[in-house]
Amino acid sequence: MSPQISAHFHNKKWFSFDLDDTLHEFRAASGQASAAVFERIYALTGTTISALEATYADILRASTTNAFTDGRSSAEYRRERFSRLLKAHGVAELVDVESLLDTYQSSLKGYLKLKPDARSLLRTLHGQGKKILVVTEGPQDAQLWTLQELGLMPLVDVLVTTNEMRRSKVDGLFQAVLEKYAIPAPDMVYFGDSLARDIVPARELGISAVLFDERQEARLDDLGDLRVDSWGKVEELVVHHCTDQDIL
Repeated sequence: MSPQISAHFHNKKWFSFDLDDTLHEFRAASGQASAAVFERIYALTGTTISALEATYADILRASTTNAFTDGRSSAEYRRERFSRLLKAHGVAELVDVESLLDTYQSSLKGYLKLKPDARSLLRTLHGQGKKILVVTEGPQDAQLWTLQELGLMPLVDVLVTTNEMRRSKVDGLFQAVLEKYAIPAPDMVYFGDSLARDIVPARELGISAVLFDERQEARLDDLGDLRVDSWGKVEELVVHHCTDQDIL
């Protein structure tokens, strides 16, 4: 265990996290929810699921380029996407879009799953008096709902979304967060799963940014290029420092 890295984390007042695919398994849950929607459309219209999947993938690529910065609700985004999907296959008159919204939401709720040790880490940080901030892309209402469903709201001090701030992570979101909450950049550590959208823009401002990547081994020997592969390891570093301090 690295005393230098432990001390580095211990000295941070704000622990900040991306949400989707960092604290919870978003891609898996949203994939299952989308699959439930496709199955419903297939049952009502006979449109093949493979065709629906291909069209929807194109719609997602086109509709998420603004990183949800236009202030609309999650229902508005989904209604637009599902309507485009139905129209693309000529079945808009056969399917009630609102029922698809219900199908998606109920399925998503059933598949929400935290990353291993995420809750334990946040509890440990909360118990140490650290401020916990979630900075994430997505509609404000959807990300608030997600935190509530995952049972994390009592452990989160601040939720900031691209939807609320009207700017993306690569277009000034981190700077806006620092300014709004009067946080000196050296006081914050930020964890995210995207090098381009999380780590690079945060580090450019002097924020200690740590890549969360379960597919690669942790890198904990370079303060300027930290990478972790599990929340359990981060918790060990935090707890280890406190234990050493207590012994001293």
